[in-house]
Amino acid sequence: MTGSTGRPTRDYYAGAIGERPRRPAPPPLFGPVPRERRGARWWLGWLLPVIAAHRLCSPTRPDRIVDPLVARVRLWRTGVGFAATVGAWLGLGLVAPRDIPAQLHENFRVSLSATAFILQVLWLVIAMVPSGHRWPVAVRARGSLVAFLATWTATATLMQTSLSQWPPASPAAAAGALWLALFSVSTGLMIITNGVRTADLNDALPAVVSVVPILPVSIPLLADAMYDRVSLPLRLLIGLIGPVTLIALARWELRRLRRLYGIRLSDLWRRP
Repeated sequence: MTGSTGRPTRDYYAGAIGERPRRPAPPPLFGPVPRERRGARWWLGWLLPVIAAHRLCSPTRPDRIVDPLVARVRLWRTGVGFAATVGAWLGLGLVAPRDIPAQLHENFRVSLSATAFILQVLWLVIAMVPSGHRWPVAVRARGSLVAFLATWTATATLMQTSLSQWPPASPAAAAGALWLALFSVSTGLMIITNGVRTADLNDALPAVVSVVPILPVSIPLLADAMYDRVSLPLRLLIGLIGPVTLIALARWELRRLRRLYGIRLSDLWRRP
C-alpha cells in the first residue's frame, strides 16, 4: 500500500516483515468502562475488594473537576490525621499498643455513622431542588447512596456474623472475612477522604462532606473517660485540632474551586 507520495506506508512494511497489528489496550480495572468493553478481565476485577471499593465510591460524572493538588492534600491529611491520633495515644499512654487496632476500628465505625446523617441531608437538598431539575440530581445521588449502603452492609455482615470469629471456621469463611474487611476499610477511607461519589452532584460537596465524619469522633473526646488524666487544655487541643484543620482545608478547597473553576455549592440548585 502506498501513500499520497507514492511511498509504501507503515502498514505495508508491517505486513512485509510479519509484524502483528497492534491490539487495542485492555479496559482499565479502575474507573468507568463502556458496556461494550467489559470483558472477563473487567468482571473479575469485582472479586478484588480494593477495585470493587474504587468502582463503587469513585465519582463517574465525566465533566467533573479533577484537581491533582486537592487529591494529594486529601490523601496526606488522612495519613497525617491517623499518624497524629496514634502518636497522641502512645505519647500520652492513653491506649496500649496492642489495643490500637481495636480503638481505631471503634473510631472508624463511629465516624462512618455520621455518613447516614450526611446522606439524609443530601436527600433533603434534592427535595428542595426545583421540580424541573429534581430527577437528574436524584440519579446522580444514587451512586453516593449505593456506596454508603454497600459499605455498611459489608461492615455489618463482617461484625454481626460468625465471619468475625478467630480462628475462622473454614477457608471459605477466612476468605470471606478478608474480602469484607478489605472492602470495608477501602470504602470507608474513600468516604472520609473524598465524600463518596458526591462530586457527581457538585464538585464542591466532597470538601464539605469529608469534614462531618470526624465530628462524632473528635467532639466526644472532650467528655471521654479515657482522657480523664489529661489536662483540659491538652484535651481541647486533641479534640479540636482535627475538626479545625479539616474545616480550614475544606475552606481552602472551596476557595480554590471557586477561583480556578468557578464551582460553587450553590450550583447544586442550578445544575440541569
